[in-house]
Amino acid sequence: MRTLTIASALALTLALLSVAPMPGMAQGLGGVGMDIDPISLTLSPASPAPHQPFTLSLESSTLNLANSTFSVSVNGKKVADGTGRTPVSLTAGAGGAPMSISVSVSSAGQTYQKTVVLRPAGLVLVTEPLSSAPILYPGKSGIPVMGGARIVAVPDFRTKDGTPIDPHTLSYTWRVDDSQTLVKDSGIGKNAVIVATPLPYRTKTVAVTVQDQAGSLVASQSITLAPTDPTVRVYASDPLMGTLYEHALSSSYTMPGSDATFVAVPYGFPTDTNAPQITWYLNEQKSQTGERITLQPQGSGEGSEALAVSISTPATSARASANFQLLFKAEARGSGLFGL
Repeated sequence: MRTLTIASALALTLALLSVAPMPGMAQGLGGVGMDIDPISLTLSPASPAPHQPFTLSLESSTLNLANSTFSVSVNGKKVADGTGRTPVSLTAGAGGAPMSISVSVSSAGQTYQKTVVLRPAGLVLVTEPLSSAPILYPGKSGIPVMGGARIVAVPDFRTKDGTPIDPHTLSYTWRVDDSQTLVKDSGIGKNAVIVATPLPYRTKTVAVTVQDQAGSLVASQSITLAPTDPTVRVYASDPLMGTLYEHALSSSYTMPGSDATFVAVPYGFPTDTNAPQITWYLNEQKSQTGERITLQPQGSGEGSEALAVSISTPATSARASANFQLLFKAEARGSGLFGL
């Protein structure tokens, strides 16, 4: 089964124009040369998706923004005025469409201007845990302990006129925990990677940077993998309908007059290692191994027996168990309960 972690990123093509006073103004501020950039722009979130709202904030190490005013224009149209460090709310444009953001700052009688050109692009990371779940299971399988997970990058890069760019022509650079670059798994068209999942109670961050071959579109995104404890569910099996997945047995099960078959289904166990070992216990005594067990009531009178199942993966610390009571009606039966 697949895990959609949707995230989005913005391909930032930063065309940072030189910050300089407007024509007719002095060429410096308090003796500070213009080789020092007095204005920096901050986006929050740093990577908004196409059509996603974001905020623009001003920072400066040389200007007194508390006594400054500014105006913001998008694609030549004035959209906001402000003072000091007041954030401005904006919305990213369509995917691939250039969005020119110009900020004009007036401070101490001088005016400074800075322009940033953005080209929004979407980036989705999909997690596919390599862990067990029943066929056609509608839910999602958990991140396995000491197993593996496949991470797929699904970019939505577009040209300036909105034409989608083939993802196989893009370059992908994968990193783990912001320190280790997966060189062999990176390159043009390498939009998927398989990584080892962390130990219990630990996490692992997988990040990818995607860009076109010209380097004009760049997007980055990351996802954190946290393992979940595996579980086992026991289901009754019907001779005609098969495994009855719609109801997992929990506290008790009333035995029919004839035999009954039970199926143990592991959830969230790693599938890239050895297959899980399944062991059944009847009244705390080991009965048999395998995913299925068939029991037949014998004797007469009412009563109960304890049935339990344990699943483990020898190569990892993944373990889970389940147990419930088997209840008998007052019917004729033999001298005990046994597995067929």
